[in-house]
Amino acid sequence: MIRVMVVSVDRIGMALRACRLKEKTSSASVPAKASKPTEREDNDDNDLDDHLLRLMEERDSLLRTGVYSRTDRVVADLDEQIRKAESQRRR
Repeated sequence: MIRVMVVSVDRIGMALRACRLKEKTSSASVPAKASKPTEREDNDDNDLDDHLLRLMEERDSLLRTGVYSRTDRVVADLDEQIRKAESQRRR
């Protein structure tokens, strides 16, 4: 049961990374008329994306070990940090 959950989490993480990569590459081809973010906003978004990916990779790594589950404090804390980073990213 735990192995199935870990595999599912891995697949979700990989799908999320693929979507983000696709989103970044498609946004790179935005027509010139569209408003472009400032360099600082773009850097902030990249930093936040990197931070979010690091948190997700850390959580996924812990879950893959089989020692931790979603209910463990360290994983729950990472999930909370991920939610906060995602909400900041949406702003």
